[in-house]
Amino acid sequence: MADDIKKIAVVGAGTMGHGIAQCFAQAGYEAVIVARTQKTLDRARVLIESSLKTMAEQGILDKDSIKASLNRIKAINSLEEAVSDADIVVETIIEELEAKKKLFAQLDAYCPPRALLASNTSYINVFEFETSRQDKTVIAHWYAPPQLVPLVDVVGGPKTDKASLESIVRILKKIGKRPVLMNKYISGYVVNRLQHAINHEINFLLDNDYATPEQIDEAARGGLAIRMMVVGVVARYDFGGISMKTRHPPGFVEVPLDYEYKKLQELINKGYLGVKSGRGFYDYKGKSEEELYRERDIRLIEMLKTLKILEARGPLARE
Repeated sequence: MADDIKKIAVVGAGTMGHGIAQCFAQAGYEAVIVARTQKTLDRARVLIESSLKTMAEQGILDKDSIKASLNRIKAINSLEEAVSDADIVVETIIEELEAKKKLFAQLDAYCPPRALLASNTSYINVFEFETSRQDKTVIAHWYAPPQLVPLVDVVGGPKTDKASLESIVRILKKIGKRPVLMNKYISGYVVNRLQHAINHEINFLLDNDYATPEQIDEAARGGLAIRMMVVGVVARYDFGGISMKTRHPPGFVEVPLDYEYKKLQELINKGYLGVKSGRGFYDYKGKSEEELYRERDIRLIEMLKTLKILEARGPLARE
């Protein structure tokens, strides 16, 4: 089935949609992005072109392929037109239950019978939606920026056809992604659940003035992240020595699960919403969204190059 896929429709052109469309276009597929406003579509086009140029400059993409990739991407406002002949529809809209329910009903009506529906949802169980094509419904959850981060969580529901999952996994591998097919659905999957736990600790440390954003990030980059690149998060137990003290270290302060984030709420109240607004925990000094994404992507590309070198050596003493 994966070999018959030619056209991908991406619904939503915000944080994730444009990067996902870019991935498929780079791999030779026709990709159509649909969004409600022309402003959103124009922004998506600018960010895609900037990303392709950055990748070419960093040597992970042939410069001659930029134009070809851009030519494979079509941006339109009509949902029905975008999905009427699509082989896969990737849903990347806002993370709101009713909005996704409405969209799935529309997709059920507009998509051809063969089309696979792949939701990028982080926390919503789309398998509970009423649709005539539960056998062709999957979750394919990407990570920002999707054109660079290899991981995609893949999950099926109780009625998802095994062939649908196999097809999604196969095409994701074909475009250079690293799909992790989970045994069954759970909200947040693996990385989002780990990040959710980390968020509790970050905000507890910030709110109680144990450390600044700069100090927390420095600690994460210099300790947590560099070690994760080699041993992940589970093998770390083996290398550190397994003990129940890991669960309850002496003097450790447990953060309540219902802890309310104070400084984060203050930022929201002030309109400091991160890169898109020019300021969040950090002040980006007037740099444009495009410029900041470019700087981030260059560093991510360097990390991807390092990851390939490490993985070429094989796993640590497990085989």
